[in-house]
Amino acid sequence: MSEDLVARQSRPFGRLAYLSLGSTTLAQLKRSRFIRSTLAPDEEQRKPDAIVFLPLGGIKAVVEIKQPKDLTARTLPAIVKKYAPIARAVCKLLIITDGKTSYWYNAISEKPVVDEAGSELRLLFDPALVDSERLSPEAQLRLIDVIEACDQSLTKTSNQLAPRREIDPSPLAKSVWQKIWVNTGKDPGKCLYNVVEILVFKFLSDAGVLTPNYSFRRIVELLAREGADDALTHYASISRKQIRKLFPASREDGTTIINGTIFVNEKGDANLAQAALFGEVIRAFQSFDDENGSLRNIDRNFKTRLYETFLRQQAGIRSLGQYFTPRNVVQSIVRMSKAGSLKDGASICDPFCGVGGFLLEAINDNANLWDQFQPVDGKVSPKIVIRGYDKGSDEKDDERTIILAKANMLVYLSNLLSEFHSEELLKEFADNAFNDVFRLIRSNLGTFERIDPTEQYDLILTNPPYVTSGSLSLRNNIDALGLEKHYAAGGRGTESLALQWIINHLKPGGEAYVVVPDGLLNQHSMLSYIKAECLVRAVVALPSRTFYSTPKKTYILAIEKKGSVKVDQTEPVYTFMVSEIGESRDTRRVPIEHNDLVEMQEQFSYFSTNRAKFIATNPRNKMIAWSEFDALSNWLVERRWSEAEKVDLGVIEESIEVDPESFRSLVDEAQQSLALLLKEL
Repeated sequence: MSEDLVARQSRPFGRLAYLSLGSTTLAQLKRSRFIRSTLAPDEEQRKPDAIVFLPLGGIKAVVEIKQPKDLTARTLPAIVKKYAPIARAVCKLLIITDGKTSYWYNAISEKPVVDEAGSELRLLFDPALVDSERLSPEAQLRLIDVIEACDQSLTKTSNQLAPRREIDPSPLAKSVWQKIWVNTGKDPGKCLYNVVEILVFKFLSDAGVLTPNYSFRRIVELLAREGADDALTHYASISRKQIRKLFPASREDGTTIINGTIFVNEKGDANLAQAALFGEVIRAFQSFDDENGSLRNIDRNFKTRLYETFLRQQAGIRSLGQYFTPRNVVQSIVRMSKAGSLKDGASICDPFCGVGGFLLEAINDNANLWDQFQPVDGKVSPKIVIRGYDKGSDEKDDERTIILAKANMLVYLSNLLSEFHSEELLKEFADNAFNDVFRLIRSNLGTFERIDPTEQYDLILTNPPYVTSGSLSLRNNIDALGLEKHYAAGGRGTESLALQWIINHLKPGGEAYVVVPDGLLNQHSMLSYIKAECLVRAVVALPSRTFYSTPKKTYILAIEKKGSVKVDQTEPVYTFMVSEIGESRDTRRVPIEHNDLVEMQEQFSYFSTNRAKFIATNPRNKMIAWSEFDALSNWLVERRWSEAEKVDLGVIEESIEVDPESFRSLVDEAQQSLALLLKEL
């Protein structure tokens, strides 16, 4: 029995398949490549009644079907003893059923499977309903979940189902990205878009959003049966179009949640030149599923670090780094803010949102924002305005960042979509979540052109672009559109324009947490403007190379817009010097234990509750009285620490003076070491 014949004869069973075997032996199944373990000669001739398997993957359960009169409490032990070795040869799970009563057994230990509460599992598995495809979607999903839990939980010593675990597909995502990049030589960013698109496709299939003919499983069937060309053609013309139908494009900017252009062309037709690569990618996803389970429950850390994963690939650093703020920095800024206390009627914005990290972390970290997307009476109707803008043009490449943001939001909300995925609700998510939150502004000025006095926010979280080159052209465009009065404070670079937009769009009492470069905090006109319009709450110095693509020194600036009456500030300013951000600041960006951001945000929370009486106890934290801060010519706050203090904190190494003789000795040692090295070479 060949693999494609198995695919032809099997019945769809969610992302799995059900196959009634009749007289087929394990030896025949082995030839079909569904059995990867070694079988003893006596095992090869055994004949299971049916199997549940993952197409292009492994067997997940052996099903033995008995007549009711033959399946009794008295006969059950003998049945288990006879059939457990058959199941054990190919999987961990044996299901014995007569269509009315089912017994689930650990094939390894030959003991009953027990659920999380410790009770024997008696979930009905009716072969007739499965074989005739008459199971309800809910019943089918329940059975698949339990079979997957058995596959992940059962061992020689454990018969109990473990709590459903979250899946971290980071290794899969990285390997697929590498595969696409090596095979195509395309820009790393384009490779990333295609990884995300297939990831979304697999998740939507596993969650039951995509029904059989549109599903990942259907593509796998075609790949096994007809080959990669047919599989890719079906994906492009059927499955992909269904995704775009379920998640319609924004009526405002025309963007949706997918836009890969390696496996399809600009028109959305299959790019058959990449069919073989497409087949490899599908097999990689299916192999990951076989070993780890479905993508229905995606690990929270993967959601928050989806795009950072690819920045650790050296080839992608320069081309992708401009879009990303390191996740540890994003999370700390979100937790410094009042995002968790926003009420219905409030609003939050990232005017330069990139792939949406600030807003999505705020949603993920705060129940009040997460609950905005819980469907109520069949509608998704957020009561808190959440808005992210990105700049683009009519070029397809300029749409990709906002599309990544929407796809990123889908991954973040995966738990909700797993639960609520009727076609009507999916369109609600598309219209009132993805498309409503993330918006593309098609103009050279981008957000800078969107001036609306009625559009004001309670909270702005952002890392705006900061470049000097080209900012004069932007100012000329601003003047040409008659918007110059909104940017009258002057200042150099795009960061000065960004800060003026932010302050103009804050409500009185609204807060902004903005990542800014050192150049902004050294501009007298901008500092005067900020002090006139806002209360300065915090300036946090971040270490060099906090960001992927630049060694530039950056800061977190926290401000609160003054009310209609411009009161003078009296409360002190919170300053903090961060040395490490919880990950290495080199091209590898690997996690490290040292993370000053945690203490920074905790101390800022204490400060925010009683600014006048807060006393700094951490040597990295200095409070600056307003009278003193107001007189500063720049806000490069790390200069407030002496060299001795920086040495104590490990920010700089202690300088050691040596006399001329000692210096000569050090030079001689270095010279000898170099000579030895050259000799070895």
